[in-house]
Amino acid sequence: MSKRDCYEVLGVSKNASEQEIKKAYKKLAMKYHPDRNPSNPVAQENFREVKSSYEILSDPEKRQEYDDFGHQAFDPNHRASGFNRRHGFGGFGQSSDDYNDIFADIFRQQHQPRPEKGSDLLYQVKLTLAEAINGCQKEIRLPNSEQILKVTIPAGIDHGQSVRLANKGNPGSLGGPNGDLRVEINLIKDEMFERHGNDLHYTLPISFPTAALGGSMEVPTFDGHISFKIPKGTQTGRKFRIKGKGVKAMNSELKGDLIYEVVITTPTSLTPEQEALLSELAKIM
Repeated sequence: MSKRDCYEVLGVSKNASEQEIKKAYKKLAMKYHPDRNPSNPVAQENFREVKSSYEILSDPEKRQEYDDFGHQAFDPNHRASGFNRRHGFGGFGQSSDDYNDIFADIFRQQHQPRPEKGSDLLYQVKLTLAEAINGCQKEIRLPNSEQILKVTIPAGIDHGQSVRLANKGNPGSLGGPNGDLRVEINLIKDEMFERHGNDLHYTLPISFPTAALGGSMEVPTFDGHISFKIPKGTQTGRKFRIKGKGVKAMNSELKGDLIYEVVITTPTSLTPEQEALLSELAKIM
């Protein structure tokens, strides 16, 4: 099999400087080094090819012979005169000082400990529904520390979402940066509303007469009350959606909806007159 051009192997031009050749070799030697590719015969063959090309091009005399005669200049079986064959090809132990320096750099990069970023810290904070919807500020004390941090909670944040504070986590090693602090949100159950994404749900109790005959009533929203019309014949479990009365999404202009779910209430105690009227109604129906 014919050998590839040495300049092509190292990816440099024929007028490349010694520094360019050394830089190209170092990059490729690190890429194909057997320690990094223990089970890759293709990479190991590439490494031998890169090494052989560098041994030729890094030596001015060998490079000149190669430029004049190509690989034949180093073929021991070739008997043509005028070739300088003073330079053999040894193993790793026969490398030049320059060659040893490069492999020392590779070894140091592979085995020398490197700075690493510290691990993240997790801190959980409880919020009311109002605090989550409107946003707020919370003070937290870092674990095993007297340091108190002020955390700005953005409006619209939901249960399970978090705020990340850069470089407030555990310290890094060997001068590496600190990790981050992640403040995770836990929503406290609200007495009136349940949040599902950006929608708010409210259980709306109404009387049987209102359900049967319909009517208007004042119903709560998160930021006040509105007048709401109950249609005739409303059944338990029916849902009504009020657009845009839910939660404004975090970092967005989108707003969820307010959803009322009707529950018809049954009185637990009746006056004699009420019982008589209901009995009469039952006979008619």
